[in-house]
Amino acid sequence: MHGQGSGSVARGPDDQPSAAGGHAGPLSCVIVEDQAMFLDMLGGMLSMRGGLRVVDRARSVAAGKRCCQQHRPDLLVLDLALSDGSGLEVARAFLEANPAGRVIVVSGHASDFVCPAWLNHSLQAVIDKNETFQALRQELDELLGPARSAPAIPREGTPAELLTAREAEIFALIGDGFTSREIGEKLTISEQTVQTHRKRIAAKLGTHGDELTRLAVAHRQRYLARPAE
Repeated sequence: MHGQGSGSVARGPDDQPSAAGGHAGPLSCVIVEDQAMFLDMLGGMLSMRGGLRVVDRARSVAAGKRCCQQHRPDLLVLDLALSDGSGLEVARAFLEANPAGRVIVVSGHASDFVCPAWLNHSLQAVIDKNETFQALRQELDELLGPARSAPAIPREGTPAELLTAREAEIFALIGDGFTSREIGEKLTISEQTVQTHRKRIAAKLGTHGDELTRLAVAHRQRYLARPAE
């Protein structure tokens, strides 16, 4: 049996990522989570990852099983406590459809999770919901490998062409090194509103997380280096 100790992330038994590097094309992914808002947040984040394609989402055991049987995905991102039963039932259906697939468990009780023997070989990680997004990004980097975990290809056009006036303003402030809280204080908006803008900016520019900050800094430096007209 594989018990999870302290910490937000626990890996499978051999601490090895899957052999996803030999997989041609993007990995297909199904997300099963019964909280609608959290499901949308997970879906939005995973959809922006290069090398990964979210093919379906589900909010129950029954729907999750149908998704796995229909799509035979490579990756299952799974909550354990679902409204109509245990997420482990979905994991069984997933592995029946794709025995080589990988499972990432996202749980509010990650430290209490004990992995059943039949799941041990396929378990990529167990992630605490309190630290979901940073930990999940790290796990995807491990699973996909550096070449495949690159950001999605950005839409054509410069930030000035792609972003609204407010988004461009926030993008510039990110490039100046301000945190979301500081940007909110400067613009008299909430930190949560800034975070929402950041997600939209990242989606438009085909980037995510720390990559958005690096892109903003580089863009800002190019702008400031331009000779005055």
